[in-house]
Parts: sequence; structure tokens; C-alpha cells
Amino acid sequence: MVFRIFISILLTWLGSILLGHTQTIQGYLLDKKTNKPIPSASVLLKSAEDKIIGFKPSDSNGHFTINASKASTGAYLEVNHLGYKKIIHKLVNFQEEVSLLMSPNSTLLDSIVVKSKPAIQRHGDTTAYNVEKFATGMDRSIGDVLKRMPGIEVSENGSIKYQGKPISNFYIDGDDLLDDRYSIGTRTIPHKMVEDIQVINNHEHLKVLKNKRFSDNVALNLVIKNDAKLKMTGEVKLGAGIPKLYDTEVNSILFNKKFKMLNVLQGNNVGKNLSSDFIGFNQASILAKLGQSPINNLLSLGTIGNPAINATYYLQNNQGSLNANNLVNLKKDWQLKSNIQTMYGGIKNNFKGTTKYLSSGSIIEMNEIQEAKTTDWLTSLRFTASKNTEKQYINNQLAFEYESEEGRADILSNNLRNQGQRDHKIRGFSNRFSYVPKIKKDHIIDFNWQMDYGNKPQTLTLIPGVFPNELNQGQAYDASIQYVEVPTLFSTANLGYRIPNKTIIQNYSIGALIDKQNLNSHIAISENGHQTNLLQDSMQNAMDWSRYQITAKAQYEWIKKRFSIQLDLPFSLQYTSYQDDLFHIDENQNKLLFTPSFNFKYFIGTEDDLQFTASRGNTFGNIENVYRGVLIRNYRSLSNNIADINENRSNRYSLDYRLARTLKMMFFNAGISYSQSISSSMMADEITENSSQTQLIDRENQINTVNARVGFDKFIFSLASSLKLAANWSMTDYNRLFNQELLAYKQFNYGFNSSIETKVWKSLNLSYNGSFNLSDNRQVQAGPDQSRKTFHINQNLALPIYSFNALYLRFAARHQFVQQIGMNDINYVFLDAFARYRIKKLNTDIELNLQNLANIKTYETYLINANIEQHNQYQLRGRTAVLKAVFNFK
Repeated sequence: MVFRIFISILLTWLGSILLGHTQTIQGYLLDKKTNKPIPSASVLLKSAEDKIIGFKPSDSNGHFTINASKASTGAYLEVNHLGYKKIIHKLVNFQEEVSLLMSPNSTLLDSIVVKSKPAIQRHGDTTAYNVEKFATGMDRSIGDVLKRMPGIEVSENGSIKYQGKPISNFYIDGDDLLDDRYSIGTRTIPHKMVEDIQVINNHEHLKVLKNKRFSDNVALNLVIKNDAKLKMTGEVKLGAGIPKLYDTEVNSILFNKKFKMLNVLQGNNVGKNLSSDFIGFNQASILAKLGQSPINNLLSLGTIGNPAINATYYLQNNQGSLNANNLVNLKKDWQLKSNIQTMYGGIKNNFKGTTKYLSSGSIIEMNEIQEAKTTDWLTSLRFTASKNTEKQYINNQLAFEYESEEGRADILSNNLRNQGQRDHKIRGFSNRFSYVPKIKKDHIIDFNWQMDYGNKPQTLTLIPGVFPNELNQGQAYDASIQYVEVPTLFSTANLGYRIPNKTIIQNYSIGALIDKQNLNSHIAISENGHQTNLLQDSMQNAMDWSRYQITAKAQYEWIKKRFSIQLDLPFSLQYTSYQDDLFHIDENQNKLLFTPSFNFKYFIGTEDDLQFTASRGNTFGNIENVYRGVLIRNYRSLSNNIADINENRSNRYSLDYRLARTLKMMFFNAGISYSQSISSSMMADEITENSSQTQLIDRENQINTVNARVGFDKFIFSLASSLKLAANWSMTDYNRLFNQELLAYKQFNYGFNSSIETKVWKSLNLSYNGSFNLSDNRQVQAGPDQSRKTFHINQNLALPIYSFNALYLRFAARHQFVQQIGMNDINYVFLDAFARYRIKKLNTDIELNLQNLANIKTYETYLINANIEQHNQYQLRGRTAVLKAVFNFK
């Protein structure tokens, strides 16, 4: 290294002697609005006679250096860049370093013909992927192509991440048609309609706030081809198979500047759960979140969740749905949008499981066999009117959501048979309004108001009656009926004033919050055809709960060339009260809260950044944590509380690094985080062989968690393949109160994921993705027999073959392996096959889908959590075959 430096200095010295009066002009090019460096700009040094006497492009840091021997009086710099206005700068002192600010410029070009377009390119904060370069003849939807693009990750549920960060918005030609329920779009939109995929870093959805506040969001935009905007397109899919299967869909798509629509009518019984289209990846639906903190469904039929395999293997469904999304762009930048979703259908589940509760002195085992069926009707209506310009942002969204579910289950637990029925109806509406205008001196007012209302009445009937000792003086009885409802009203409003100075951006805001909940419940027992309400206070709830909060916040942002800093200083005055005359409870609480957060981002280069965040949180429980009367949660669980309002104090620190080499199609991200959570209360479980009781008690509980992750994506040109690698590690330190014994645990998780898709020979491809996970659950201060290690392997290998430009074949193998000390190994290999034949004249595809060719009928899995060990067995569909015709129309 020292020798290289010496040679460089020597050559520079010799060059200056040989050139005699050579002069050096150097400087930086910066974006006038963001102060970010501008790479790849053309910098010309011209003489007074307008002749070029020197040239140099700016590097990745926006820096340029030009050596010239002919520079004289009158010389000047001319700077050109496609995205910026041309600059003419006269030179006075040739030895002085210059700093030039360039203004963004949009240029309307005449019609041009691009013969060869790069696969990926970057312009400022936007990275554009050419869809054609990554698509293959095997792909149908844009989601298929997204999975292959380096830097982009698509999960099984359809959510999208870029370099490990979830996207904030999913745009179609700049319009947010689907909100954050975009999985229907990635699955339905044909990739041939899309010209480019744009990934926008540091994205700001509100144009009036662009470059006016710090944003770390990542958005994704589908750039639609011009010829695809001219007319409506769509597909009709008709499929039937054995045993007694059907899979149908009709969709219509139109994306032009004025009007956009994506409407899908579908139905199936092949295991595609249509309720997943109701999932919002960034905003919880009204059904999932009522009030400031969520109240989950309090009553349930069973205790076992779904297995970690493809739903088409086990899910016995029969569902139909309508998903209608329409958007109109009106004059004066107004936009109207409607998102209508409705689904009706049923699901059957058959499983059996063994649950073991381990403690220092004993093992309690519960065996369960359950056959369940639910019938569900879901409806979600969202209507939005908005205006998004550089001068103001106006948005109002009115939403209605409704769910009606009827569930039935036959349960055999430790040789005791029980029939369960759960019925619930969830009704809610929400309205969200935002008004953000720009006023004098570019100052900005920010007003937001939100109101939610909903109710969740539920009824759980169990035959024969459960918990006779607690509910009927030890006498057996015919049936127990639990009724509960939690009507909730939540409203919050905030008014902010933003001062976007050139040095420090200031934002001051005040806000108010109202959260009101009522929990009403009672238990009835049925004997000899007569139903009797239990009148004991301990079996009822009639609690009123309210929370009021006033908040004042100061926010400061400092943005420079290479770094940005954001500091939030919120103060809140919170008042909480709850009353229940049945228990003579009349409690209230006053709290002054300070929950600051700090964000520091350093731009190492144009495509490298390092980010540090620190935050302090202080949250409080809702009515679910303070009700006193007993609830029958399911056929073997009772719960109530004897604690006051649960307070949770948390601290979180994270450090993230992202690197991109766009031209080399290489992406790297890494991060580490630490969080500490201290609660004023904890759950206490009392478990016997046939029942469990849960109480929230006043006892401090601390949880510490450390997470580390690293991800690497690279497109390998020589193999025409995309390689994706990811590793993660986590450690959680927590406590559990079990049968009056405090147990301390450390949970370690190690994970590694890899995927690659490459061309083996001409039309033969190879696709592989695998995950390896080790879970190590250790009980502190206990013998080795109280610690559990579980090793999971999930691998998918596929051989896609595309030949004759019409026939596409795909053979796939899915391998799952689970190993746990003291239990038999679990090892499965699922085999699938798929064929598609294209009839070009009819614009039609014929598809044959064969699944589970090995005809596996049962599936086992292990699950460990603290001192709970579950061994579950699920009933699968077995071998299936579906023949489908897909008609494309334009």
C-alpha cells in the first residue's frame, strides 16, 4: 500500500513538470432540493471561444476533476444531466473548488425507439427493473417476476420487501389503487402489461411534504406499457378436478391515466383461502383492531393452529369472493376510489394433537382430536376521495366491515367428548380524514382525524357442560353457554405546524384521543332443557372502560449532504378509568408520558447507507386486561384478571446497513436490534389434565430480545440466475408463571434461507429455495431434560421446462424434515407436477395441476414455546388433479 501511494505521488509530480502550466478544476455537483450528490453528469470545460478543452463525468459522490493546460480568462464549465437543468458556471479562480447546485428538470422527449434497455438502472432514489429482462415464458403474473428480481422479496402471503424492508405503498402507474391489500394485484396482473418495476427509496406519498420531512419508506410502482393502457384486458379461468374439485376465476383489468380497475370474481375448493385477500400489510383492518390496541376474538373452538405447509395440501375449503377495485382521476387533481370485497364460504379442519406442559416436578399431558367446520361471510367496503398536489393534500376514507361466522366442532380431549358451537358477528365502521395545505413561506399545516366504531358479540356453546366444579357445584350438566361483547369507540385528532427551514425542519403538533370500551358477558348453563343464567358476580362482567389522552410533540429534522437526523419529543397526559358495579370497582389512573425517538441516517455513498434508531415506548393495556368476571375461552380454558392496568415500558435500539450496486445487480443488507420490555403484570397459568385457568396478576415481567440478520441478493450474468441468501439469529429472555412456579427461559433461534433459479440447458431451468432453522429453548437453572432443541428443514426443488414456445412443464419436490431430541424424526417429500399448453390462435391456455402425487394423507409437526410442547397431526387432502382452461381476452 505504501509503495502504491509513493508511485502515485511520483507520477503526479512528474506529470506536473511535463505539463508545465497545467491547471486543475475540481468540484461537487449536488441536487438543489435534497443536497444529495449527482453522479454520471457530463462536465465540460470550455474556452471563451466555446471550444471544449476538458471533459470529465462526475463520480458516485458527485465529484469531478478536470486537468487542462489551455484554461484562460473567459473559460467556463458546462454541466449536463438528463434529469437536471443545464448549468453554465464562469471560472474566476481556477484553483478554488466549486460546489454547483443543480435543479431537477423534466424533459418531454420526442418519440424514440429503444433497441436495448438495461435490465436495471438507478436514477436518484428510484431503481427501475426492466420486467422483460427478468421474465420467462413460464411466468403469468407480475408476482412471479418479482420473486426473481434481486433485492426484492415476496413472502408466501404476498407481502413485498425491498432489502429486508416492507414496502409502504404499491402503486400502479403512480396510483394507489389497492391500498395495502395488494396481494390480489401481484397474483392477478399479467407481467406482460408491465414495462418496469420502480422501487422508490425515501418515498413520500404526500407531494406537499416531499423533501419537507424525513422519510425512510420504500414504495413500489408498476409502470404499465402504453399499448396495455388502450383497452380492457382480463381472463376467464374454468377448472375442475378430482376428487370433486373446482377452481374458477373471472377478472377484468384496465389501467389508463383517467380510470383504473382491477375486479376479480373467484371461487374454489382446492385450498386457496380467499380470506387472505382481506389482509392489510401496513394498516390493521377494523375487524382486527378496534380502539388504540387490538381486542382479539375472546372465544374460540379449539387450541391448535394451522400447519406450516402449503394450504392447498390441507385446507378443505369451499369459498367464493368478489374483489372490486376502481379508481377515477377527475379534473383539478381529484381522485375517487372504491374498494369492495366480500367473501362467503366454509372451511373444514381435522386434526389431533398432544400438548405437554413441563415443570420441574411433573409433566401434564393433554390429548385432543378435533373435527371443525366454519362458515364465514366477510364484507369490506372502502370509499376514498383525495387530492394530492404540491400545494395541498386532502384525503377522506370511509370504511365499513362486517363478519358473520358460525363454527362447529367435535372434540375428544383426554377421552372426554365435547361438541362446540361458536357464533359471532363483527360490525364496524371507520372514517379517516387528512388535510395538509401549504401556506405562506412554504410552511405547512397538518390536520388528521380518525374515528372507529365496532362491536364483536360472540357466543360459545359447549355440550356437555364444562368446568362443573367451578360452574355447577361439582354436578355434571347438559351445556354451558358463554356470551360476550365488547363495543368500542375510538377517535383521535392531531393538528401540526411544519416549518421547513433549510437548516432544521421543525414540526410542532397537538393531539387528543378518546378510547371507550364496554365488556359485557354472562354464563348460562342448560339442564334438562332449561337454561339458567349464573347470577354470581364472578361469572359476569359489566365493565365500562375509558381512556383520554392529550399529546404535544416537537419534531426536528436536520438534513445535510450525507446524513439526516430526526428527533421526536412527544409528551402525553393520559387519564384512564374503569368501573364495574358487580365487583365494586371504580379505578382511575393519571400518567404523564414521555416517549422520545431518534433516527440517524448516514449516506456512505449514493447507494450505501447506515441507519441507527432508538426509541422509548410506554403503552397500557385495555379492558381485556382488567375485567374480573370469569370467561370460558374454549372447552378447556377459563380466564379472568386480578391485576390493575398493565403498563409496558420498552426501549428499542437498531442499527441497519444497506448496500446496492445497481449496475452489477448486487444488493446487501444487514441489521441488529435490541429491545427490552418491562410489564407491570404477567399471565399466571394453572394447568390440570383436563382444564386450564389463566389470570393476569400484578407481578413485574421483563422480556429482552436481540435480533441480527443479513441478506444478500445477486444476479449472476454468466448463469442467467438470481441468487438470494439470508441468515438470522435471535435470543429472547423471558419468564413464565406456571402452576405457581416462576420459570425463566432463554429462546435461541438460528435461521438460514437460500434460493436460486438458473438455466441448466436451453429450455431447462432449475429452481431451488430452502430454509434451515434451529430453535433452542432453554429453561434457566434447570436440568438438561427441561431444554428442547428443534431442527427444521424446508426445501423446494423445481425443474421448469419451456419448449416449442407453447408447452411449459414443471416438476416440483417439497421436502420437510423436523428433528427433536426424545421424539421421532418427521420426514416428508411432497411431489407435484404442472403442465401448460398455449393455443395461440384461440389466445387460450390449458393447464393441468397435479398435487401430492405421493398421496400423503397425514402430516405431523412439533411446536415448542416455553414449557409447552405440542405434537400435532393434521389430515391432508391426498392426491389431487385439476384441469383448467384459461381464456385471455383484450
